Amino acid sequence: MSFPKKIALLAYLLVNSLFVLKYGERQSYVPTYLLVALYNFFIGFVLIKMDQLQSYFDNQKKFNFYFLGFSLLVFIAFVIINFLVDGNTLNTDRWSAMETTIRGVLQGQYPYGLEDHLGQTSSNLPGLFYIGLPFYCLGNIGLLQAFVFLIGCYLLYKSDFKNTQKVVILVLFLLSPAYLWEIVAKSDLLSNILLLTFFLFLWDKSYKSNYFKNPVLLAFCCAFLFFTRGIVIIPLTFLLFGAFLKLSIGKKISFLVYCLLFLILISLPILLILPDLETIKIHNPFNHQTRFTPFWVQVVFVFTPLLIAHKIKSIQKVIYYTFLNFFLLLFLSFVIEILDENFYDALYKSYFDISYLTMILPFAILVVAFQQNHFSLVDVEK
Repeated sequence: MSFPKKIALLAYLLVNSLFVLKYGERQSYVPTYLLVALYNFFIGFVLIKMDQLQSYFDNQKKFNFYFLGFSLLVFIAFVIINFLVDGNTLNTDRWSAMETTIRGVLQGQYPYGLEDHLGQTSSNLPGLFYIGLPFYCLGNIGLLQAFVFLIGCYLLYKSDFKNTQKVVILVLFLLSPAYLWEIVAKSDLLSNILLLTFFLFLWDKSYKSNYFKNPVLLAFCCAFLFFTRGIVIIPLTFLLFGAFLKLSIGKKISFLVYCLLFLILISLPILLILPDLETIKIHNPFNHQTRFTPFWVQVVFVFTPLLIAHKIKSIQKVIYYTFLNFFLLLFLSFVIEILDENFYDALYKSYFDISYLTMILPFAILVVAFQQNHFSLVDVEK
């Protein structure tokens, strides 16, 4: 097994084991540490079987029919789960923070001063307003997760991945307690990161020879994604910075101007209803989005991609280095919280919100898929 696959599997198992530990405490039938051991053993068994069935999946003539049919059934199950779970009974407020943000903007109220169902204020950047708006109009903000899953399955079906890779990606998501938590909790976090991942692949496929061939559209996409969550600047840097350095001064300035223009336009609905400066200082999304990570850690991991991005020549390496960056950034933040408090409080009292660790999962799963045996993809170790 290659090093990238080993470290990606380790990250996948660590993230999900933490969820098993935390939420396994809510039952009293099986000790949680035994649950963790059984879960890790089961994932290992599944991956071994995937390797053994590789030839079967890759030569299955009706694979696409089965894949799309199964994906549709899972989508329907996710929709049903969303309607069965009453968001107001949840001790997590991502869904209601998004709903509160959208409702506030539509009613002409500054959204970051409004309280959600847990009495907290929103950290949703303006881009999330547009992502959640269609589902708000449908009357159920939680449907976002199910539809992002469906879009992901369709893109996976249309992708150049081999059949076994598609199965590995789908199965690892569905066997992830952390991902299933996102579905049940109606959280937008992983859906946000998945939409970013879709963009990375689609842009690479459409403009592989010249990422800046359509600079206006690229500027809009970068501005929009950045205004969902600031951490997306890391994979965007890995993808685009090397090509950006090769642009002429004029094209660099033009692209940055377009980015600034789109940032203003995207945030315009909120800029038009800004309150007094004191309220903005206290209630703004940037304070909430960065509260779990020390400032120096953020600076190091945001600027590190600038040093190595010019060496990245493939989408596989973009995914791999994004995975490494997210893995180190988020687990370092978790470890710092443990050292400041203790493991029990950090995990069980939510001094650190472990749902942030789910951002690692899409990239870890993709690295595992890239590294499946006998696949003629770029070796991300090189």
